[in-house]
Amino acid sequence: MDWGRFAQQMASMARDLLAQDSLAATLERITASATELVDGCDAAGILVLHDKRVETLAPTHPMVTDSDRLQERLGEGPCFDAAHSSHGERVFRISDLTSEQQRWPAYAPQAHKLGLG
Repeated sequence: MDWGRFAQQMASMARDLLAQDSLAATLERITASATELVDGCDAAGILVLHDKRVETLAPTHPMVTDSDRLQERLGEGPCFDAAHSSHGERVFRISDLTSEQQRWPAYAPQAHKLGLG
């Protein structure tokens, strides 16, 4: 990875975020930036957990909302688990969701049907 270029992109994104005129526009810019800056990220959203109820903010694709609702219904999945982690520090790097059936036995096969890989 070209870290110098990545740093420039992050600085540009930060300036762009400051220029947004609303919270909704800022969140939409954040998720759009995720798809632009993160290799392999085709869709993004911000999952907010309210007790066990999930809210999806600024999704870039309907699949994001579908995945979040699936995690809410099943009570498992990478975003659901990360939101539940203490201090919000948990990160899941998943190269192939089909190999995650042990960690998320109900979520992984159904997420695959949604188009997540």
